[in-house]
Amino acid sequence: MNIELRKLTLEDYEDLKDSMTQAYDTMGGQIWSRNSIGKLLKIFPEGQLCIAVDDIVVACSLANIVDYTEYGDKHTYQLITGDYSFSTHDATGDTLYGIEIFVHPEFRGLRLGRRLYEARKELCESLNLKSIIAGGRIPGYHEHADSLSPRQYIDKVKAKEIYDPTLTFQISNDFHVRKVLRNYLPGDHESMEYATLIEWNNIYYQGVVASARSAMTIRLGLVQWQMRLFPDMDTFYE
Repeated sequence: MNIELRKLTLEDYEDLKDSMTQAYDTMGGQIWSRNSIGKLLKIFPEGQLCIAVDDIVVACSLANIVDYTEYGDKHTYQLITGDYSFSTHDATGDTLYGIEIFVHPEFRGLRLGRRLYEARKELCESLNLKSIIAGGRIPGYHEHADSLSPRQYIDKVKAKEIYDPTLTFQISNDFHVRKVLRNYLPGDHESMEYATLIEWNNIYYQGVVASARSAMTIRLGLVQWQMRLFPDMDTFYE
């Protein structure tokens, strides 16, 4: 078995389509169109990664860069992707936003998802971005929604009392939950349309450092002296 992590290309679309259909079978097999993938590859090719097993793409990670201050924590998936057009991509932004990550169900257990997450982190560091942020599904929540609030469910997943196939994996990859989102992804009935806003901080991020000198204000008091001659020292002291 030959496993290769590489950049996604438009020629991979048919494999991508099949893997995505299988990965999201419980959500009606929702997939990105060829046109959408082509647009994403055009605006940010280095952010689109895939894993091929024996030359067949079976896992994928899609991302863009955003200026997160423009959207804040109360955004939806539709908003952050520019109504799925990726018009929100900003090469001068500070955050790598995770649009998508999935693994074909027949290839789970090979740590492919972990490899994609590690590649995302390396990309975030190499581009000197502040963090990775993404909205994460909690597909196991519908089984506990009658007895647990989303917060209680997340706390139990953190405490390893409940296993969630998505959130458990994200926590194990050093992401933390920043916020709980409502109506993030309409139609996600397994998550009861809730999502976790997850974050990974780049400890190597170098922000713009303001010069200390530029913040200093100096006030000078000037006194003008008139020079004149004195006949003797007594007159000078007077």
